Amino acid sequence: MAESQRVYLDDIYASEECQGSVFRAVVMMAHEARFINNQAKSGYIQLSQKPTTIAMNRFKEHKLTMVEKGANDVTADAVKASVAEVAPTAEAVAEASEAATDAF
Repeated sequence: MAESQRVYLDDIYASEECQGSVFRAVVMMAHEARFINNQAKSGYIQLSQKPTTIAMNRFKEHKLTMVEKGANDVTADAVKASVAEVAPTAEAVAEASEAATDAF
């Protein structure tokens, strides 16, 4: 393995982006490598190196960041749940229809 393709613990501990956490560093690089690989598969970029190598180099150059979801962030599951709560049931629609008919 070439010397430039290594990420040392000193690099991780010195990184403000991952707050010195090896786990965060690995997650950051994995997400970046997956993104790069998806871009290459879609034909947007041509790779001269492996996606993991590019991701490690970007990490060492402090070009990666991690955005954490807060308590107020909306997820796809939360949106589906809220739509399910708001969507009327068949019984509710029938009752509303009867009430409307009775009103006339």
